Amino acid sequence: MRDEATHSPSDPLGYYTTLGLGPLADGAEIKAAYRLKAKRLHPDHNPSDEAEQDFIDLTTAYQVLKDPKSRARYNATVRSLGPANLIDPRDPRPEPLRCSRCGKITAQPRYIVFHRVKTFLLSSRRSTIRGIFCRDCADRTAIRASTLSWLLGWWGLTGPLQTVKALLKNLQGGDMPRADNLWVLLHQARAFLADGDKDIARALAEQAQAFAKNGEERARIAEIVRAAGKTAVPVTRRLKNRWRPWSYAAIIQALPLAGLSVAILVAGAALLFHSQTESVTAMITIHPAQAGEVRHVAVDVLKVRQGPMSAQPVVALLDRFSTVQVMDSVANGEWARILTPNGVTGYVPARYLFGGPGEESKNRWCNDQKGEPLHTGDILLRRSGGEHRLSVKNATGHDVVVRLKTQNGRTLLAFFMASGTDATVDGIPAGTFRAAFAIGRDYSRACAVFMEDMQTFIVPTAQVLQSKSLNGRRQDAEMTLPPLGDDPGQSHALPMESFLDN
Repeated sequence: MRDEATHSPSDPLGYYTTLGLGPLADGAEIKAAYRLKAKRLHPDHNPSDEAEQDFIDLTTAYQVLKDPKSRARYNATVRSLGPANLIDPRDPRPEPLRCSRCGKITAQPRYIVFHRVKTFLLSSRRSTIRGIFCRDCADRTAIRASTLSWLLGWWGLTGPLQTVKALLKNLQGGDMPRADNLWVLLHQARAFLADGDKDIARALAEQAQAFAKNGEERARIAEIVRAAGKTAVPVTRRLKNRWRPWSYAAIIQALPLAGLSVAILVAGAALLFHSQTESVTAMITIHPAQAGEVRHVAVDVLKVRQGPMSAQPVVALLDRFSTVQVMDSVANGEWARILTPNGVTGYVPARYLFGGPGEESKNRWCNDQKGEPLHTGDILLRRSGGEHRLSVKNATGHDVVVRLKTQNGRTLLAFFMASGTDATVDGIPAGTFRAAFAIGRDYSRACAVFMEDMQTFIVPTAQVLQSKSLNGRRQDAEMTLPPLGDDPGQSHALPMESFLDN
């Protein structure tokens, strides 16, 4: 008889079962389940003799569960005890347990407690979602609980600590109380055993071993294993354990935590770098330059003035990392009288001078600013353009940086060529020029030098490009960079300072 049906303690009137759901289903799932079943059970489409009563039962269940207040009253009749206090281990006719969310019978149920945190003004409230789950619904519930905590859990005084604890618990798959899961698995094993599915019953009993604590509990497991008997089909082929330690849900929950950790590390590193920078600047600013100290320029271009005032005439310009000697400190340490590498004496603001020679700082900066690797034909410097084209062949046996120089030694164009390659460079101005080149290892684009083993050479013959060729068109020229040596046709050594004119 219909009124004799027994229902789960969590669904005393069977409303969730009628809709084919579990007590944890949300409003959208309840509405979708009703629409689906209403089409199938409506008397106009259902030929069953009990069609009208089935549809009335479905509508009654939906009317109670769709309204949050009436659903809350219905749920209040459910005892809040765990499965260990609700399942009768001696029930002669055990009904298989259903998932608390999807309402389907699951071959591998687990009783799980998920955590969530909500903040109200300055206080935080921690709550739980607990129920019997299949693996898919457990993953989705964990993601929902963690998402809610991410959005609403951080803003109270104790919110951050409680939220982190909840997120870590959910990330590990929630809490699985030992006793509750033992009785859930044993009950489900007995239900499948009563239904004649001995292989699944035996596999569930063996899974319960992980939750057994004493001899009495192990004896109940052994009783089910004996009743199931030996199986002819390997258990692993019949029931694969779906409760792996990690799943897609754990990865989804871990991504925000990983992002937060990275953000904290980056922020910490930024603060540390800022602190170190501030301390270095403060050290140089606070301590006046002393006579006899060796320091170097810390800005791109430093103007050396005739007197200790910004309105005084400029007597020299110094590049970054230029090494100078402090002659005296004036104006309460704000200005320093210095001697430049070229022997010029003048005044500069002391805050633009860092301690020690500039060579080490320059090498470190050049190494940090090396830029992208070089490729044949890369233009590294262009100071003027023109209408001519130059084809160059690298026969030096080395990777080289070539500089085309005017007769007074000024660089017009610089480009890179790998060993044994050819390159064509456009935009060459008219005039007479010579080619100088550098070889070495580990080139720095920012400093325009090789960081290791740099040597410089010059091609002995000059190249002449006329402003206009005989036919009025642009002039194409060819040039070969000869091998290194002292013979007339070879590339001769060139002083480094002549190569680095700029």
